[in-house]
Amino acid sequence: MVPQSTAGVEFVGNLMRYAEVENDTTSPRLLRLGNCEFEFDAASVVYFGTAQMHIKTIQSALRDVFKDTTSSAFRFVLPSSALTQFESLVPIHAHDGQSKSQIGFETLLLNGGNSGGDIFPGDLNLKNNLSFGSYTVRHLSQTISERLRVLCEVFPDQVKGHLPSVNASIKSYRRLMDQKEVSAGKVLLIGCYPSSTDYIALSGGFSLKTISFETRADTDRVYFAHEVLRRLSDSEFKDCPVFVYGHSISPELMDFLENDFGKNISLLNPGPLVNLDQGRFEKGFPIQAFVPCLGASIE
Repeated sequence: MVPQSTAGVEFVGNLMRYAEVENDTTSPRLLRLGNCEFEFDAASVVYFGTAQMHIKTIQSALRDVFKDTTSSAFRFVLPSSALTQFESLVPIHAHDGQSKSQIGFETLLLNGGNSGGDIFPGDLNLKNNLSFGSYTVRHLSQTISERLRVLCEVFPDQVKGHLPSVNASIKSYRRLMDQKEVSAGKVLLIGCYPSSTDYIALSGGFSLKTISFETRADTDRVYFAHEVLRRLSDSEFKDCPVFVYGHSISPELMDFLENDFGKNISLLNPGPLVNLDQGRFEKGFPIQAFVPCLGASIE
């Protein structure tokens, strides 16, 4: 049964971004969208365990923002910096149980034997090899999962969940693609965060490569965009559209990207997901920052 409404929440630096979407109608309807600013690094509190005395402040903010919510589901967006990520191969004829067993074993191995937490396998890419398919896995530690559980105690009656920012962003793009708002071909998505960048290469909405890099400067973001495209070894990606979204998008970054990618570069606007007109917000409102949040809110 589709929830009456679903809420997505994302912490980035001192911001809590949020969205709530009514999904049980023919066309999704936006119920709320915005951000709450704290005097401390909320993302570090939630995901990295610093200054835990601030958890109650974040809980209070969640209560205030969603005090009259009709939502029956909440999803928290997980930054790539808080997740363990690896790539591996699985035999294409392996049954579901074998694949899950392999993914679980590899996750346990690469986490130093630490069990628990949540596993998020990506799309299986069967293009490059006849015998094996490649996939990307992201893992959330039990420690962070527990902190999220404590945070969610303010919503005792709702279904709680979480998903990686990359997964939420792909979900947004696929829906925009279904609405014919964006290209259905080869594209590169660049998700910008304060000190890291997510790169997502899609073909027909299918994920071919997702990778995150630490990026301290705008020039690093541009460099790794070229590096990701080089690793794909696919000539069709050379002139593909490049969509930028996220929280740390400076005019200088866009200038650098436009210098290298020309007219192929544009900001990813998630507004059409919930029928938001371009002129709905004041000039300069960072609607592109809500790509993951809205992705977490739509069914």
